[in-house]
Amino acid sequence: MGLMSIETVNDNTVMIDFEMSGVKRIGVIYLISGEKKCLIDSGTRESSKRVINALDSINAFPPDIIILTHSHWDHTQGVPVFCREAEKRGQRIAVMASDKAISNLKDQSWNRVFDEKLRYENIADVEPLKDGQRIGLGGLELEIIDFSGHCADDIAIYDTKNRSIFLGDSLGYKFEHRLLFPPFLPPFWNKEGFYRAAENLKKMDYKTVCLAHFGCLEGKEAREFPREAVTAMETWWNVFVESEKTGKLDDIRHIRKMIVQEAKIEMPDIEISRPSIKMMLLFINICRKLLGKTSIDPGMIQLERFIQWLSKGYVG
Repeated sequence: MGLMSIETVNDNTVMIDFEMSGVKRIGVIYLISGEKKCLIDSGTRESSKRVINALDSINAFPPDIIILTHSHWDHTQGVPVFCREAEKRGQRIAVMASDKAISNLKDQSWNRVFDEKLRYENIADVEPLKDGQRIGLGGLELEIIDFSGHCADDIAIYDTKNRSIFLGDSLGYKFEHRLLFPPFLPPFWNKEGFYRAAENLKKMDYKTVCLAHFGCLEGKEAREFPREAVTAMETWWNVFVESEKTGKLDDIRHIRKMIVQEAKIEMPDIEISRPSIKMMLLFINICRKLLGKTSIDPGMIQLERFIQWLSKGYVG
């Protein structure tokens, strides 16, 4: 497998597609560079070694700082691998997160709500950050903003020089600049916090919105994002409300059909990066074709998996 994609955001920032779950363009981390280098989030354990290779290719490993936007596993589990590799090279990475995240990082076992089979490594020695705190990188400054709602410990990171704001997952997920998914995931979802974060973003002077899933929004798309995020959340939330009323909250396929209809979703083609997954899917679909069955759609599988998580977030 080749190096991960690295794209320029501005003179100080690049984004690295860490190919979450072996799929391209659904998960990204950001490297901000002044005199010091700061990585926003870490991606997953499974992607960590390839992220290190990507950073090495631009002479950026180890970064001086990693700031975690929140404590969900797909943003944190690369940290232990990065820190161990830095130590092997005689260096240290300062890991930072919201002061509300410290206990959640020390015990990452609660992430089993997403996948009980995965091993979640605890993260200690994290420097706590508070709302309004500023971090200098030499030549630019990052402001920490409390955006808790999607997770109890969400923060946004605002690059005051480039007017870029890094939102993690706090207001949702936008794929291929057209599919906007809501962020009411377990176990810490707070609807009031989500609304507060959306209102705070509307008032801010920003140029670029940088999302963890996936990529950067500019211009009109960036300015309209907080309004669109609220609309998407409410549209999806109402589908779960109606499903609960009809006793179908556990029927993932029923919810998927309703969401596709109400949110007018058309899943884009998913590009799988991991050869083993490509071969397995090809084999399965050949067998299904021989049996007269329809092929498996990776996009719909990902959508149903996400809906399962949303169901847990909805019921709290």
